[in-house]
Amino acid sequence: MRQKTLSSERPAHPFEVENIRNGYCTVLFFTNIEELTDEEGNTYYEYDLYALDKVNYRDTLESTLEDNYEEWLNMAIDDDYETVAKEVRSKRDKLLNETDWTQMTDTALSAQKQEEYRIYRQALRDVPEQEGFPYEIEWPLKP
Repeated sequence: MRQKTLSSERPAHPFEVENIRNGYCTVLFFTNIEELTDEEGNTYYEYDLYALDKVNYRDTLESTLEDNYEEWLNMAIDDDYETVAKEVRSKRDKLLNETDWTQMTDTALSAQKQEEYRIYRQALRDVPEQEGFPYEIEWPLKP
C-alpha cells in the first residue's frame, strides 16, 4: 500500500528488500522524495512509500530490480491502485446494499425521500468516476 511517509533520514536507495522468509520478501519503493525544513531548522524528508509483498526472493533480485526499476515501480503502483480501488468499491457496494430497501415500491418513504435516496445511490455508483479515485473520494451524504 502507498503511504505518505515522514522521516528524519532520506532513503539511501530508491528501493529496499526486506522481510526475507520462506523464499519470499517485501520490496519497498521510495518515490517523490522531498526535503523539508521545520521551524527549528531541522531537515526531514517526505516521500511516497509503496510495498510489494510476497515477491519471490532470489540472490539476483536486487540486480533485477535495478535493471528494471521503472517496471517494478509501476507494478507496485498498479498493485496499490487496484487494492485501494477494490476497498473503495467494497465500501460503496456496502452503502448501496444498506439502502436497497429505499427503492422498493412498497416502502414507507415519501416520494421525495425516495427520490433523495435514488440520487444518493446514483452518486455512490459514480464514485469510481471521480477525478481522484481511488485515493481522494468525496462520499455523497446519505439523506
